[in-house]
Amino acid sequence: MLDDSDVRSRPVPNLGTKVAILAAIPFLAYGIYLLLTPITEIQTSSGAIFECGSALQPPADKFQAGVCGPINTQYLYGALASIVAAVGIAGVGAMLFGFTHQVERARGDRHGYADDYEYSDRDRDRDRDERGSVRGTDRDDHSDGGARRRLLDDGR
Repeated sequence: MLDDSDVRSRPVPNLGTKVAILAAIPFLAYGIYLLLTPITEIQTSSGAIFECGSALQPPADKFQAGVCGPINTQYLYGALASIVAAVGIAGVGAMLFGFTHQVERARGDRHGYADDYEYSDRDRDRDRDERGSVRGTDRDDHSDGGARRRLLDDGR
């Protein structure tokens, strides 16, 4: 027999939530890009690119820090703003469109064992459900022969 411990509920995002998460991905990627890539905006008079580090690793040398100025903190704030925008877009989308909770239950036979019981022809005829298939003996649906417990959608 199935008891309450064989039932679980898991959240599934609605379509609007999925779209909001997809819209947030470019903002998140851009924020990570700003954090990790080297800053190459400052060039010397000879045209060479001056090493200013990245937003996460500003230059340690006082001369480099003087030449680069506040550009590292500007990149850091831009990256943080982009990441906050990504989280905000995904959060607002989840708040507006929400999630549905899908209830799943463990499939077992009439004795509480997960497909380990062989049905006789008489039991099979008695246990047919409204779709015409036999309950608890869906061995053809799974490659493991029904040896392990499976969770199914409860809304059949």
